[in-house]
Amino acid sequence: MYEHIDADDLELEAQGYAPAMPRRFSLLSLFSLGFALTATWNGFGSAIGTSLAESSSSGTIWTLVIAALMNLVVSLGMAELVSAFPNSGAQYYWSFKVASPEWAPFASYMSACISTCGWWLGLASVCNFVAATMLAILQICVKEYTPSPLHQWFGYVAVLWLAVLLNIYAARSLPALNQYLRGIQVYFSVSTLLVTILVILVCAAPNYQSSVWVFTDTTNLNRSYDKSFLFVLCLLNNTYGFMGTDAGAHLAEEIPSPSINAPKVMVSEKIYPVIIGLVTAWPFAIACMYVITDIERVVSPPSGIGLVEIYLQATGSDFATVLLLAAFAICLFGCAVANITGSSRQIWAASRDNCYPLSTWLAEIHPKHQMPMNAACLTAIFTTLYGVIFLRSTTAFASMVSANIVFMMTSMVDQPSNEPIDKDGKVD
Repeated sequence: MYEHIDADDLELEAQGYAPAMPRRFSLLSLFSLGFALTATWNGFGSAIGTSLAESSSSGTIWTLVIAALMNLVVSLGMAELVSAFPNSGAQYYWSFKVASPEWAPFASYMSACISTCGWWLGLASVCNFVAATMLAILQICVKEYTPSPLHQWFGYVAVLWLAVLLNIYAARSLPALNQYLRGIQVYFSVSTLLVTILVILVCAAPNYQSSVWVFTDTTNLNRSYDKSFLFVLCLLNNTYGFMGTDAGAHLAEEIPSPSINAPKVMVSEKIYPVIIGLVTAWPFAIACMYVITDIERVVSPPSGIGLVEIYLQATGSDFATVLLLAAFAICLFGCAVANITGSSRQIWAASRDNCYPLSTWLAEIHPKHQMPMNAACLTAIFTTLYGVIFLRSTTAFASMVSANIVFMMTSMVDQPSNEPIDKDGKVD
């Protein structure tokens, strides 16, 4: 075992970095982390109202398939890169290694900044939706209650900092926690999905939408833009559910034998979640389309969440809707926890090379918790302040989702060099 660890540390030192954190993650715990972070059917459900407004039922369903194929191609490329360069900097480090010499520093710096913005925006969107869902549940239970932007912001902050605290204080047991709790969450998420599909279809029977409408309707309720442009926006929106597949790359320095296990992790965490995501999200999307009775209320819901209206229209029951929404929010909260785990490593790795202001502070590893606590706290501080802008606005939420997708996908685009890759070395 110790020979393994020594060899892993020597491999890292050959890249120009000193080992800073223990290698305590396993393939199973990282796969669980990736599954929680991707959460495709939850990501799709959180933005379903926007997708319907942009491209109706057929666009919402079929762009999900296109988005999966696009992300599968990107994931295959990233799996190849991590097999050659298992480094927690991931895109940041890869950009430097594969870009042409004159562009390498610029590509590396931009990749780090863009990736960080993508992580933060993704975290903000997840916490925002979980908070909005909690208020929607409260509104259903207490009819006289009227949600306010301040209430949502407090809920948003509570969700965010709870996820941070779990990352900090459960750091020593985080892999075991991921392996056990995430294992439970995998089953819980899949079970929730199956129960949700069954409940909404059974309760809505026999008042289903026609298959013609579900699979072919292209009527868009958003008439501000051309249909073709709205289709692209819908595609961008559905790509949201496949984001975060690079998390495992940012923990490459926390698994044993990274040169062997990193490719395995990336295949299991990047490719499988994309396939699993499509297999789970597509039936969920189709079921949701069939049970809609009033599309206008789904697109412009009183609660601000289209999924709430779909559940209400399908079940006709406040109690059933509350249960389904609560289970949905629990699944999505796991995504927030996993986001902070991955993003803190990415910021920490880039800070080792003095990439950001306060890099010395951000590159510190907490001696007790053995994780980049400063990087995790910076993520939470920024996201807390950023959340003030996006309270109670579906338009702003859609913008947040779109920006997250653009930043994350852009960070994965590298400029290859026509020359052979030079020897491993620290990024300057």
